[in-house]
Amino acid sequence: MNIGQISMKPSYLKRLAIFGSILALSGCGTSSSNPAGAPADGTVRLNDQLSIIQGPASAGVEARKQPIAILVLHHTASSLPSALETLQGRTKGHMVGVHYLVSAEQPKARIFRMCPDSLAAYHAGKSAWGKFEGLNQSSIGIEIVNYDGNIHPYPQPQVEAVLALAQHLVTTHRISPENVVAHSDIAIGRKIDPGSLFPWEYFAANGVGAWPEAKDVQLFRILLKSKKLTTPEIQQLLRVYGYRLEDDSEKTLRLALEAFQRHFRAAKVDGVADDETVAILQALVKKYRRPPAPAPASRV
Repeated sequence: MNIGQISMKPSYLKRLAIFGSILALSGCGTSSSNPAGAPADGTVRLNDQLSIIQGPASAGVEARKQPIAILVLHHTASSLPSALETLQGRTKGHMVGVHYLVSAEQPKARIFRMCPDSLAAYHAGKSAWGKFEGLNQSSIGIEIVNYDGNIHPYPQPQVEAVLALAQHLVTTHRISPENVVAHSDIAIGRKIDPGSLFPWEYFAANGVGAWPEAKDVQLFRILLKSKKLTTPEIQQLLRVYGYRLEDDSEKTLRLALEAFQRHFRAAKVDGVADDETVAILQALVKKYRRPPAPAPASRV
């Protein structure tokens, strides 16, 4: 897919009227003005509101063999120059890649394209979400420059740039809200990015990703006062929503709940299935997932 040739609907253009064109890099070298040798004249204009810089190509890619169904957000855990270098995937024994990289610069963040959407990039690693496994083939990856999104807030210009890009991607590829995920959602216990400070609720309010209805959360919290869910019921709800629990151990459940809380209850990430956490989970399943039908009653 040639990003520069994608046509946009008028309704979508209105949603993207949040920032102007992003400046292309100039010159060569690895200074902050042109990190890791990004090309001087490589800007791809998607529309009047959104431009993307053609960054250095990722070597960690392969032919895409599955339709795009998932958008995965990451943080880099590094600076922009380091991320541009690493994500080229040319380090021996560290073949990585990603589709997009978003800087943290102000007043305007820059968006780099490292490989086209039509290729699968090696960004997800060992991963699973719902019926999908090994998500490199079925997903697009966005790396966001931040040393640790559990500690450092994302600056607003960067948030707006990621949002505009994500709006474009979910519209173009028809990615459903529940399939916009964190790296930590798809790699339970292995990854913690983009972290608890990523503004998931803001993204959902602007058409990217899932968020529960407040009235449903309130109702489920009331119901939980009179009847708590069992551990197997909580495990099943997590699996129905998309989390891949490899076993039924206490440790795996705690790690899955921590991943869930980083995304949907960031104020307290402790891996405990308290009423608020469980009510949010129930509300999400109600809104986005159809729970499995009960087994038919046996006839005597």
